[in-house]
Amino acid sequence: MEDLIAILPTPTDASRPFWQACNSGELQLPHCMQCDRVFYYPRRSCPHCGSTTLDAHKSTGNGRVFSFTHVHVSFYGDKWKSQLPYTPVLVDLDEGVRMLSRLVGPDRDKVAVGDRVKVEFVQIEGQKLPFFQRASGG
Repeated sequence: MEDLIAILPTPTDASRPFWQACNSGELQLPHCMQCDRVFYYPRRSCPHCGSTTLDAHKSTGNGRVFSFTHVHVSFYGDKWKSQLPYTPVLVDLDEGVRMLSRLVGPDRDKVAVGDRVKVEFVQIEGQKLPFFQRASGG
């Protein structure tokens, strides 16, 4: 895979377990023990019912492309020019949550809304990030 750069996360108390799971190669979604719903992004309380009684749900890492764009302009200066074009993607995970990420892989330029994708953990400066690739068969 090409040399990727990214703006790396600064883990908080609420997001640290998510990023640690990514480093272990797992996509762990926050799960509310009160209303039994999963959600994304990690936070201290459930966005559905407000409960702070949370644990984690292991995601399959599979989903469908809801939306995407190909970025051809470096918004972060010369350092990002080597990344052009790159493809931000909104993924509807099979667990029912929508996740903003980046599409990687040699066929990312062929992506279409509705394509099946799977999580692909990419290590950048010591942190694995949950990017996505088109799944076999699109």
